[in-house]
Amino acid sequence: MPATPLVSLLIPTFNNGRTVADSIASCLNQTFRDLEIILYDEASQDNTRAILQEAASRDPRIKVMVSDSNSGPVRAWRKLLHAASGRWSTFVWSDDLLLPDYLERLLAVLEKNPKHLLAGCNCYIDDCEESPAGGLIEFKPYTPTGRQRRLHEFDTLTLKGDEYALGILADVFPVNQICSLFNTQAAREVFDHYIEFENPYGFDFSRHAYGNDVAFLSELGLRSGELTEIGDPLVVVRGSPASMTVNARRSHRWQYWLQYIWAFRTAWTRCRHLSPRMNALIRVADDRVSFCDTFYSLQKGRWPRLIHPAKFMRAGWFLLRQDHRINRGVSVATVQAWLARHGHG
Repeated sequence: MPATPLVSLLIPTFNNGRTVADSIASCLNQTFRDLEIILYDEASQDNTRAILQEAASRDPRIKVMVSDSNSGPVRAWRKLLHAASGRWSTFVWSDDLLLPDYLERLLAVLEKNPKHLLAGCNCYIDDCEESPAGGLIEFKPYTPTGRQRRLHEFDTLTLKGDEYALGILADVFPVNQICSLFNTQAAREVFDHYIEFENPYGFDFSRHAYGNDVAFLSELGLRSGELTEIGDPLVVVRGSPASMTVNARRSHRWQYWLQYIWAFRTAWTRCRHLSPRMNALIRVADDRVSFCDTFYSLQKGRWPRLIHPAKFMRAGWFLLRQDHRINRGVSVATVQAWLARHGHG
């Protein structure tokens, strides 16, 4: 292996002993071999560290870093990103899997488009179940189980950065960072802007990381100008009981969505200069903030901070007509057509 690998796969862990061995194996099984795998554990109390050390003893491409204090997920991700030596990198969550040709196919796209800062792919969603013994059903090697499904349907295409940004808001493309391979240096330049977010609610985005990813990906896509999304699933996102997102949607749904949309609004406002059509995107995000704020505030038993009937109604209309979560007829073409109509208004 060369002294400096081309790709860095970055795996943060915290009490992931039931799933992380499979995630590491999926990285080691890549058809592209010029890579490093950096594992960083913060304060795990289960057998996670033993699994990491055992994996590192078997393959020199694996590096393990540990900390006995917990700085929160986003700062752990930052530490990994700054430890990466590869030109390209991605975060591999410790309950998810890369399919074997993930790197080979994304790197082929980036080689054909050397000015692009990232390339993305589709994913499978696989809902893990608890086994009678309390562990997760295993996936070694990964084979279709009947539980896996595709939430997104799109053909491989090259699109503009603002189309990508609106597409991840509308759930046309996966928003999970594992579904993108990105330029490491550009990612470092962008990442620190989205650790904390000024907000009127007192949300700590560094500890409750809902939306940091979409802000980060939005700016990378907008900086890139164009990027390619591969329509085939190259990742398996496993909905394990320990998933931060799964638990957030169950326990505090409206805080999750309000943070998520606030992050879009923050990133798109910061990136206003990167596309002449950004004002249209910012209006959509601003409307959606008012919509989510209404339900979040009512849940908290207080008057909404940002009550605005016109924004609320526009957000509801956009959800019905342009959001794939609500309207399964929404597609890449739908998003592109909306932006073409409204982008210069």
